Amino acid sequence: MRNKWTKNRIVRLVAMSLCISLLTACGLDSARKQIDEKQQIVNENTDQEDVTEAAYEEEMVLKEVLEGDVAPDFTANLVDGSTFTLSENSGKVILLNFWATWCGPCVGEMPAFQDLYEEYDEKIEILAINCMEDEDTVNQFVTETGYTFPIAYDVDGTISFTYPSSGIPYTLVIGADGIVKNIYVGAADAETQYKLYKGAIDATLQE
Repeated sequence: MRNKWTKNRIVRLVAMSLCISLLTACGLDSARKQIDEKQQIVNENTDQEDVTEAAYEEEMVLKEVLEGDVAPDFTANLVDGSTFTLSENSGKVILLNFWATWCGPCVGEMPAFQDLYEEYDEKIEILAINCMEDEDTVNQFVTETGYTFPIAYDVDGTISFTYPSSGIPYTLVIGADGIVKNIYVGAADAETQYKLYKGAIDATLQE
């Protein structure tokens, strides 16, 4: 009897594709080829109804966020024990970053976030979401570096799946209206990134 794939298995397959993309992200390798390959496997092992279902699940899980889109809502648990809900911060410009401790460019640009956090104070919100590492790893990183800007956990990848990307660091500037204004994949040195993000933030604050 032919194996019939369930929706949950399809979701796990797509999630695995995104995990692979994040693990190769510092080199900015595209996840699209891998997703297509996994989708081909789905197509070969499901009937037409299942294929439609698989495409629906992939659209739900891996819908790319583009400049001009409404930023998808989420709630994240922060290292300091509080929570951050995107929709509860409407009316503020938000700098949203996705990173990992093993990603050199991610760690290298973080002084820029600290400087921006101290400079803008409560005028904007800054949130750096760790991509699928355990809490102890994130906590140790924060303790060792002494960063005070908000850092969040995303151990199971729920938020990362909501904001899929071909690589990290992945940073978005979200306007007070909830619209994504700028998207950046990759990073140079902290000074360069500081100037880049500051320019985007200032332009968004003036809208």
